[in-house]
Order: sequence, then C-alpha cells, then structure tokens
Amino acid sequence: MQSNDQTQPAQPRRRNRGCIWAAVIGAVFGVLALVALVVFVAAIAGTASGSAGSVQWDEQHIDGSGSNKVAVLPVSGVIGASGGGLLGSEGATPENLNSQLMQAANDDAVKAIILEVNSPGGGVVASDEMYRDILDFKETSGRPVVVSMGDTAASGGYYISMAADHVVANPATLTGSLGVILSFLNYEEAANKLGLKQVVIKSGEYKDIGSPTRDLTTEERQILQELIDETYGQFVGVIVAGRKLPEAHVRELADGRIYSGRKAKELKLVDSLGDLDDAATQAQRLAKIDGATIVRYEQSPGLLDLLSARMEPRKPEALAVLEAAGLDPTPRLQYLYRP
Repeated sequence: MQSNDQTQPAQPRRRNRGCIWAAVIGAVFGVLALVALVVFVAAIAGTASGSAGSVQWDEQHIDGSGSNKVAVLPVSGVIGASGGGLLGSEGATPENLNSQLMQAANDDAVKAIILEVNSPGGGVVASDEMYRDILDFKETSGRPVVVSMGDTAASGGYYISMAADHVVANPATLTGSLGVILSFLNYEEAANKLGLKQVVIKSGEYKDIGSPTRDLTTEERQILQELIDETYGQFVGVIVAGRKLPEAHVRELADGRIYSGRKAKELKLVDSLGDLDDAATQAQRLAKIDGATIVRYEQSPGLLDLLSARMEPRKPEALAVLEAAGLDPTPRLQYLYRP
C-alpha cells in the first residue's frame, strides 16, 4: 500500500509536461505562421513596387454617359511624399501617377485625361519625373491632357501642370511660388548651450556642407546658390515651353511670390478660369468628342495595405514634431510652396 501511494504523484507531473509541450508547439506554429505572413506581404510589396502598372485603379463615376471616357487623375498632397500603404494607394508620387497614366493609356475608351492638381509641390526630382511621364503619355497615346487646379497648385504642383494642353484654375486657387528652395536646420546655439559638440572627419573640404552645427562659409553658400540657380533655370525652362512666354518675362514672374487663379490668368500662367466641369468640357473639346463619361481614378485600401500599415515602423516623435512644424532635418532641393 505504501509503495502505491508513492507512485501516484507522478501522474499529474506527466500531464503538466504534456501541457507545456503543447504550448511550446503551438507557439512555434504561431511564429512560423507570422513569418509566413510577413514573407507573403513582403513578396506582394516587392511585386507592387517593381511594376507600377500592376496597380489597378477603381473608376468612380462623376458625371456624363456614353462609351467615351474622360479620366480624372488626382494629384493631391506633397509631391514625392507617400501616405503609406503597401500598394502606394496614397500620395502624389511618380509611381502612382505613372500607374494611372498606364491604365488610361491601355483603355481605348479613355479619350482624354484631367489632372486634378491640389498640391503645394514637393521634391525636385519627383516633380520632374511626373512632368516627363505626362509628356510621354501625350506623345505615345496622342490623347490630350487638361489640368484642373484645386485649392493649391503651387511650385511643383504648377511645374507638372506645364505638361498639359490646357490649364484651368479656380479664381481663388493658390498658385505660383515659382522657384526652388533648399533649407536645413542650424542648431549650433542650442548645441552649445547643452554642451554638445559634433566631431566630423571628412574626405574633402565641402563634404559636410550644410552641417546643422555651424554656419555656412562664404564659399559653401556660393556652391549652394549655384545649385539653386541651375535648378531654378530648369523650372523657368519648363514654364517657357509650357506657356510659350519669353524667358525674361517668366523670370520676372518667377520670383517666388504666390498668385490667385484670377491673377495667374491675367499673367497668362493659366489658360482659363473654372472648375472640374469646365476642365471636362475643355478635355472633350481637345479630344474632339461630343459627350463622355467622366470617371475619377481611386483606390480603396485593401487588406494588404492595412497589414503593411500596422507593420510600418513609427517615426521618432522628435522627427514627427519637426516635420509638422515644416522643419526638415534633411537638406533637399524642393519645388515647394512653404510659408
């Protein structure tokens, strides 16, 4: 009897070990499932980013009817800045615009497009890429492009509009700001007060040009000004080509000031005043069609967008505060209206 009493406590320990092993196996399978999901999402993301044309945009009916279509392509927000999401469904980026243009070009029913521009501009390179993509669309498809300016179509927003055949602005549209800007932080005084000192080892005299811990030298300021002047000349050339205006006159207008849509019309910076309906009328006139269905390209976020948004790392709080205040810690050339 005594030996039987001693063997009985071993049974619950075996059951406990079984539960532990079951939990471990479950955890392993959970981790494997999570890894598989991450790999799957990454693979889809790579496919989407590798082929802009693979993104399919939904068509939202706006007005009109008939077999012919006029496609409205939104260009909203800072150019070059993505709003996040796996498939890049938000943001005024070259990738988004290129995929929209490709979809329109591959649709024989689309006889013209309207760029619905509501942007203060943005990156120099991104603005130029979008401008050239619009020119390529016009050349390869033979279809007209009309711009409908919204609340703001300034700087880079105006730059890309120069590729259009006709530009329509609302009388109250904020446009202009023609030029280029390069800005960066200088926190030398704050660093001195905190006792912070940056140590720099560089390969050349100008390798740390624009350092936030010291003022620019006279030579450095000249180098950056030459870069600004070169990029500004590119902007002027685009306006001269798009508006058929003398270069000297464009340089007088392109001093960075902003204009209302009404004033821009007086200065021949836009063709006419109106809204999206007026832009649609102009698009049909240029396409030589009588009546069309007006559709806007949109994309609703899908499951993969939501998953990628959850996995996307958050910006450091200090960086988010600086960007919200319009202070960019990274120097970059911009066609951007920024008060």
